[in-house]
Amino acid sequence: MRLLMFALVLASTATGAAADDAESEKSPAPSNKLTLAYYAFSSGTRGMDVNLRHTFKRMTAWVGTYHEDDGFNQTRVGWEYDYRNRWLTIVPSVQAATHDFLGATIYAEAGVSFFAIGGMGRTNLNPYWNLGFDPNDYIQFGAGYRDASGNTISAYAIHDDRLDTGQTNTHLTVRRYLPHEWRLTVDTVYQQGRGDEDIEVKSLAVSVDVDWRRWFVRVAEDPNVNYTPDRQLRFAGGLRF
Repeated sequence: MRLLMFALVLASTATGAAADDAESEKSPAPSNKLTLAYYAFSSGTRGMDVNLRHTFKRMTAWVGTYHEDDGFNQTRVGWEYDYRNRWLTIVPSVQAATHDFLGATIYAEAGVSFFAIGGMGRTNLNPYWNLGFDPNDYIQFGAGYRDASGNTISAYAIHDDRLDTGQTNTHLTVRRYLPHEWRLTVDTVYQQGRGDEDIEVKSLAVSVDVDWRRWFVRVAEDPNVNYTPDRQLRFAGGLRF
């Protein structure tokens, strides 16, 4: 409840960052994003990930590699197309990874200030360590609000509609632009459903992102990461260039 109240306060705070960010908006946004991540599991496993994204005019491509000290490694590549007009956003993507993994998703928003959210994802069900921490084969639905300065609050559910696990991740996400080119994003996720080891999960995960100019950091805690018995702490950071 405190997290929910905190998110609503952030969303309702008067927007005071537009003037401070106006100067930075005049220069082109960096086209590259490098992210380094470290994952600590309660079972003692440690994971590390490196991801590099490059944004073209309408498209984004990425390459990344994930390593766990228990012997699991996976390298991935991906691509997405970004279509936007005043009323509609459509973002299809495809991804391939070692262990013969293939996947595709589509995300859409319809509306201006108030908008509806929809999406879906499909994979070939081969092994994949999901760094998005939502079900891989899913439907998505929700809604949100975005003001003229880009501050956003959205609520949406991502539900497994293929493997009959009942897994549903319900997100409340708040993004707030602050003075001096700071930005804060809080994502609170309620997870419920049956995990791969037939455990019943009902837990709350939280991640906090802080962006400043071209730098960013993320900290998250997940009591049942990817619907496993493992509690995970996540630390990530990087830069845009």
